[in-house]
Amino acid sequence: MKNWKFVCMAAALAAAMPVLTSCDDDDDDDYTGRVPQAVEAAFASQYPGASFVEWDMEGGGYYVAEFYKDGREHDAWYTAAGAWTMTEVDYARNLAALPQAVQQGYAASAYGLGGWVVDDIDEIQRPGYETIYIIDVEKAGQPDRDLYFDLGGTLFRDVQDGQAATPGGPTGQGSMPEQIRHYVDSVYAGASIVDFDREQGGYYEVDLRHGGKSVEVTFTDAFVWVRTKTDLTRSVPDVVRTAIAALYPGARIDDCDFVETPSGSFYAVETDRPDADFRVEADGTVTQVG
Repeated sequence: MKNWKFVCMAAALAAAMPVLTSCDDDDDDDYTGRVPQAVEAAFASQYPGASFVEWDMEGGGYYVAEFYKDGREHDAWYTAAGAWTMTEVDYARNLAALPQAVQQGYAASAYGLGGWVVDDIDEIQRPGYETIYIIDVEKAGQPDRDLYFDLGGTLFRDVQDGQAATPGGPTGQGSMPEQIRHYVDSVYAGASIVDFDREQGGYYEVDLRHGGKSVEVTFTDAFVWVRTKTDLTRSVPDVVRTAIAALYPGARIDDCDFVETPSGSFYAVETDRPDADFRVEADGTVTQVG
C-alpha cells in the first residue's frame, strides 16, 4: 500500500470521523478469515471477481482489503460496520493509463515540461467525492513532489512528498460543516466535490468542479467566504496573454487563476521567465506580487 498518511486521513474524511493520530501503526498481521461479516459482505458486493484478496487492519479500526482487479492492485478501506471509506488503485508509473484530461494536465504542467520523472501514480476513490489522481514525481537535487489532479486534469494541489497528509496537517480534517455545504450547494449547484481541507491558520478550503472548470473556494474558521479561484491555466484569457507578452515576450504562463474576493476580482498569473507571480487586472494592468 502507498501514500499511507494520505490514505488514512482521507479515509477519516470520507467517513466523517476524527483525524487519525497515525497510520504508521500497520501491524502487518494477516486478518484474512478474521474480518467481520458486514465487511466481507460489503466488499463482495462492491468488488465481485476480485482476486488474490488479503486483509489487514489499520489504525483507527479500518479493515483494508488488498486485492487485484482489472490487472491493478487495489486497497479498499472499510469500517468495522462495513462502510466503505476509500479505495486506492495503483497505476505504477503508467501515465498512458490515466484519463486523457489528466495526461494532458500533467504534460502541460511545469513538471511535465521540466525534466521531472514519474515515480508512482495512485487513483483515489472516496464516497461523495470525485475521483482524484496523485502523481509522485522526482528530480535529481529536488525534493520529491506529490501532484494532485482532478478528473478535468487540473493540478489542484502540489506538495512536497509526505507533507500533504501529516496528522494535524491540511488533509482530512473532518466532514464539511453545514454552513459551507449550504454555500457550495447554493452558489455552485450541481458541482462535483473534489476535496475538502482545514488549512493551517484555521481556513477551510473546498476544491470542486463546476461548469467544466476547477474551482477552489476558501472560508474563514467562522465559515465566511474569503476567496474563489477558478483555474484558467489551459484557457488563459486574451487580456492576460497580451499583458504578459508585452512585458516578457516569449514567457510561458505556468498557471492562471481568476480570483474573486469581497473587494474585487483579478487574474493571478505565474510565469517561467521571470519565475514570478503577477496580478493582472481586467484592463490589462500588471503588478508583480511575488
